[in-house]
Amino acid sequence: MMFLNRHTNQRFSCAITTIFFVCISLWCIISGLHLAEAEQAEIAIVLPSATSRVSEGDVQYARSVAKRFNRMLSGIGLNAVTLEEVSLSETQLKPLRLIILPLNPVITAKTTNLLKSFVASGGKLFVTYTLPDTVAPLLGLHQTNWLKQEAPGHFASIQLNAPDILDMPASIRQASWNITVAEPTTPDTRIIGYWHNASGESTGLPALFVGKTGIFFSHIFLPDDIQRKMQMLAALLGHVVPEFRSTFAKRAITMMTTVGHTKDLAALTQFVQRSGVPEASQALKTAEDLMKQAHTAYDNETYNTAITTARACRAAFSKAYFLSHISIETEGRAVWNHSGLGAYPGDWNRSAKELAAAGVNMILPNMAWAGVAHYPSQLLPQSKTYTQYGDQIAQCVEAAHKHGLEVHVWKITWNLEGAPKAFVEKMRAAGRTQVSATGQALNWLCPSHPKNVLLELESALEIVANYDVDGIHLDYIRYPGSHACYCEGCRKRFVLATRLQIDEWPAAVLPKTGTYSEQYTKWRVQQITRLVRLLHKRLREADPNIKLSAAVFGWYPGCITTIGQDWIAWAKAGYLDFVCPMNYTEDVVYFTELLANQLTLMPKNVSMYPGIGATASNSLLTPDAVVEQVYHTRKLGASGWTIFDYSLDISEAVLPALAIGIAKRKAKPLH
Repeated sequence: MMFLNRHTNQRFSCAITTIFFVCISLWCIISGLHLAEAEQAEIAIVLPSATSRVSEGDVQYARSVAKRFNRMLSGIGLNAVTLEEVSLSETQLKPLRLIILPLNPVITAKTTNLLKSFVASGGKLFVTYTLPDTVAPLLGLHQTNWLKQEAPGHFASIQLNAPDILDMPASIRQASWNITVAEPTTPDTRIIGYWHNASGESTGLPALFVGKTGIFFSHIFLPDDIQRKMQMLAALLGHVVPEFRSTFAKRAITMMTTVGHTKDLAALTQFVQRSGVPEASQALKTAEDLMKQAHTAYDNETYNTAITTARACRAAFSKAYFLSHISIETEGRAVWNHSGLGAYPGDWNRSAKELAAAGVNMILPNMAWAGVAHYPSQLLPQSKTYTQYGDQIAQCVEAAHKHGLEVHVWKITWNLEGAPKAFVEKMRAAGRTQVSATGQALNWLCPSHPKNVLLELESALEIVANYDVDGIHLDYIRYPGSHACYCEGCRKRFVLATRLQIDEWPAAVLPKTGTYSEQYTKWRVQQITRLVRLLHKRLREADPNIKLSAAVFGWYPGCITTIGQDWIAWAKAGYLDFVCPMNYTEDVVYFTELLANQLTLMPKNVSMYPGIGATASNSLLTPDAVVEQVYHTRKLGASGWTIFDYSLDISEAVLPALAIGIAKRKAKPLH
């Protein structure tokens, strides 16, 4: 027996050794592939480094901008390596065709010389927003000014005029707040786009420059109108580096049939056939014909034709997909509206009519924060939106009810963003604002302060008393994170509630490390829950038909310890009528995992309308991807859905997709 055990152990040891070397070999192969891929990359995004002239905050913002840029490149079929300027070398730049400077306020002498050599050898630059004096001459430009918007909507869109650049859109939307103003210094550099305001009038200010050595855009790329921007990006890059066009065509052809939840032509065809919708079958046939044309164009190396035909093909396949969905008349079909102005500032009737026509039956307009209101509040300072456009709740309610929409006023709690400086300073002087664990003052009201609870309670009741709203929708009903709040008021109120002896503050209550961290976590949860409980009670007393709902973090129960938000407990206690977990992700597997977990925990008598982040930060969700997530909400048994954020992007792209399938019949009233 001993011999058998020893022999077995030897064989086991040999097997482990073999597996180990196989794994090492595979790792080396994979690493080599990644290394080769990095070495062969044709595009690099160069990030600034923190110096005495460049703050850490600017560096972090540049990383965020670069991330969005990289995702746009990925969307058109390109991959870029990210390089740190501080370690930039000639060896890294040698294989590149294009260098992107996403937000580089200062360029060192060393980098300047590298860029000069790169351009001299035929490389191209793509620079956005910041235009250092050392870089501008390389593009044939000179910076003349830097301008802030005169008013919201000053820089609203860019009208483009470049007939020689293949597949360039006529315009793109972008709500910028400031721009860099420049002028060409050589005939080789030309202006191909000008900024226009929200009324469509030209500002006379250039937005986009193209020359022999590259491109300059006078602001950063923002996430609005993202699909058209990606088309513009492909057109620009295909112009300065024509070899990229074959890559763009290949990507467009690959994406033709990856529509919604079907993902391939066979599944899409089956889905369309099962629907029995003649228009869907016709759209499918049109798409199949276009698909053949796109492949032929690609094989003939007429890449621009392949790109435009493949795009038209995908649009036809998407139409077939949209038409094949059924409409469930009793579901909650909601949209958030962050601006509080609808999609058309000053015209709530147009927004309400458009939403109703698309089958939406609920709107959640953001009308108040913790320190500012878009209506004549007697408790909160009035916003610039109110000053310019008037009482937004009154206008919204009148228009929405006229077109059969429910209005659940979106009230942001605790967060003082947008509040007048004087109001914030007044709250801070009274000890009513939050303090971080490191002693930093935060622009949030402290949830444990009784006067803050009363302000939040009364500001919600003020809305119900003065307007015929259908509900109050809470957001930011939480702490900003585990780093808050540790103000002196919290210390006193926590000690009074628990009768604990706290000698070291906040060390004794910090998450994970503090002696009383569990007690403090529980206490923080109680502070947030108190407001929800009181609002439920007082709203029911004011009007039994008023609904209370909340936008909440999708990750549960993690949000309990991090932000003090136990929304499942609120639902089980009967405080909420419906809940909108913000499941903002492009990963449909993760979306369904979140929702399945939430529905398992949620009591059956509380409706759930999961949030779909169609225009959430950096989102690249296409209309068919939005419809796909709606499809999964139904499949998993949710009561409806909520889309973020009703704006021109949603109006132009998503609502038409909903209107012809998912929500094609007008929904019945929910309550």
